[in-house]
Amino acid sequence: MIIFWRLLLSHLLADFTLQFDVVNRMKRQHVWGMLLHCLTHFVVSAALVWPYLADTWVKIGPAEINGWWALIIMFAVHFLVDELRIYSMHSLGYKDGLASFLADQFMHFYVLFMISPVVIPDKNFLLAEKWIGIACMLVLVAHFTTVLVYFVEKDFLGKGFPHFDEKYFLIFERVVLWAFFFVEGYWWVPFALAWVVQVFYVRKKRIIDLSLANVWISVGFTAALGLWTRYMYYGAL
Repeated sequence: MIIFWRLLLSHLLADFTLQFDVVNRMKRQHVWGMLLHCLTHFVVSAALVWPYLADTWVKIGPAEINGWWALIIMFAVHFLVDELRIYSMHSLGYKDGLASFLADQFMHFYVLFMISPVVIPDKNFLLAEKWIGIACMLVLVAHFTTVLVYFVEKDFLGKGFPHFDEKYFLIFERVVLWAFFFVEGYWWVPFALAWVVQVFYVRKKRIIDLSLANVWISVGFTAALGLWTRYMYYGAL
């Protein structure tokens, strides 16, 4: 599972953390922008799995696919999937909403799973190298959830992308809540609960205009990932 988790981290970094607004606009406007985005994914992936690139990752009959060829397949499929999403919006009139976002992410995760040397069943499937797994959880909490909330609010509440203050305020709130899950013993429980109450209080006082869906998704997703992170870090809850 080492390679799969490292590829997962590279995908999260390239598709969220390193996909700045300018890159997102470029890839929607021109093929060169899409190539830049996919090349970023390829380079980050190669850097993270560098020690394993010469190894055979997948066997298809007599054919053996090593790490380099696996990353080339990943690059090509990533390009095709993202281009198809852009084409469906521009030429076929499909809405860029929650369904397309989730379908896009599912395809990317599925490809990473298929090109990785994953053994099924594997009792350590939900575990990763400690710091690789923690990094994955952090990106999911900070950036993936921001985009997920955006599409939920866009589809069901008609809201646009959050303003700077709302976006980074919620990232801060989620990361702090997530960090409480690293506290030893059970002291993390009252700290985390107090922080959740504080988030709902901020919404009630309208210090920042947050939808109830935003708060519940942020809290629920962060709590679930926090428990997963704690299990990775300590080997138990």
